[in-house]
Amino acid sequence: MMKALKQISAVAAVTMIATPALADGLNLTVDGVRNTNGSIIVLVFDKKRAFEQLNWRNAVQYADIPARTGSLSYSFPDLTTGPYAIFVFHDENGDRDLNYNDERFLEGVGASGATASIPEPTFAQAAVTPGDVTVQIHYDE
Repeated sequence: MMKALKQISAVAAVTMIATPALADGLNLTVDGVRNTNGSIIVLVFDKKRAFEQLNWRNAVQYADIPARTGSLSYSFPDLTTGPYAIFVFHDENGDRDLNYNDERFLEGVGASGATASIPEPTFAQAAVTPGDVTVQIHYDE
């Protein structure tokens, strides 16, 4: 009997090690917010075409977070599979629209996978899995 319990314990231990933990959802940190005006709008997409169009109606999740200078965090506990592409903008004037003039954004923008060399990532470049994700907001002016 003792030998059987040891074997069951060993199998259970191996199973626990080999089984990946379920994700706690998508935990987003937005860095670089320049002021407390308005809010940070977050759009999370799970499809390439939806991300390319940036239409909030096609987002799998949406958040409107009061702006805070520096960094802020927000969790999407239901987003546990992925991949996801994230787009954020700082709606400083509260009109729920990303304002721009010619080819310059008047409000801050950011996306998962965006870098200085890739300012507008494709869905594949922006794709993230659930867990901790940081998006940097960039301002043109």
